Amino acid sequence: MAAETPAALNPAFAGLTKLGWNAERDAQFAPYLAQGLVPARIAVEDKHFYRVWTAEAELSAQITGKSMHEARSDHTKLPKVGDWVAVKLVPNEAKATIHAILPRRTLITRKTTGREITAQILATNIETVFLVTAADSTFNAARLERMLVMAHESGARPVVILNKIDLAENLEVKLAEAAKAAGEALVLAVCALTGRGVKKLAALIKPGDTVVFIGTSGVGKSSLINRLYGEDLQATVEVREQDAKGRHTTSWREMIFLPQGGVVIDTPGMREFHIWAAGEGSKETFPEIEALSLQCHFRDCTHTQEKDCAVLAALAAGTLPRDRHESFLKLQLEISYLREAEKQAGWQTRKKGNRVAHRVFNKRA
Repeated sequence: MAAETPAALNPAFAGLTKLGWNAERDAQFAPYLAQGLVPARIAVEDKHFYRVWTAEAELSAQITGKSMHEARSDHTKLPKVGDWVAVKLVPNEAKATIHAILPRRTLITRKTTGREITAQILATNIETVFLVTAADSTFNAARLERMLVMAHESGARPVVILNKIDLAENLEVKLAEAAKAAGEALVLAVCALTGRGVKKLAALIKPGDTVVFIGTSGVGKSSLINRLYGEDLQATVEVREQDAKGRHTTSWREMIFLPQGGVVIDTPGMREFHIWAAGEGSKETFPEIEALSLQCHFRDCTHTQEKDCAVLAALAAGTLPRDRHESFLKLQLEISYLREAEKQAGWQTRKKGNRVAHRVFNKRA
């Protein structure tokens, strides 16, 4: 017997509930429905070409020229995998034009690689972020902390996945290190090769949920997704034994629909995690330091040299691990650098705009 569609939903969109469509989305879409548009979700992004799912079919899609122009100065305005969009169907063709993006409830963002100070959206409208790291010799607690900042900042629930436990030496030590870095986030030990722990992982993905797997190349994200799907859906590449490195096996972000319900977004393996924003994300990743900072004498205490600093006192007493304090300071330094770079970039943009306006005024004069 088919599940009943909630009364608040438009019956024409019932087929979208498996992708996460709900009454909130229904209400947000009302203005576009009046324009003759239909809702769809971005499943694959390849530059400015997309694959979208409507309630009826899978279509290829492109954005309008107007939207492309508006996004020239801000790429975050472009559709991303996970986005709900309003599309206009092309008659008699499996094509559509994307006219608008519905409000994003959650989104994972990082700074683009290189010198450019811009944001890169990895995925949107997700319930759970699975942060995948390997339990082998490549395990890095500091990198995991950075991933957690990104996940907390997204607004979604973070879950740490310690994969390749079959290759772990001193597994209990690795689990303890992962738990210390994870704070209050759940840590799950799994093995994509043998299937150990995968049932517990699958139980965290409910029908209608959207989840994303984040991790560096070679940690086994695609192998885990294959296990969840039940067959080799994603290409995988064996990791080289000499240096434990592998190639990127996912060339673009894509959405995968699990047979048991739920949606998985796979992302390319990332060699670096450049923090874009770290407000609440930093606090939730280092909750013990956040709690101690409330006892500091100075409200703007940097926890480096101030008198009556509760964080430094805990460090001296041995109740705060030194590596956690060092990781926190490194993150704060990076955030300060990023904010200053953003300020300088904004100043340069305004200065350039003023020069252009001045030239235009002089020509008219």
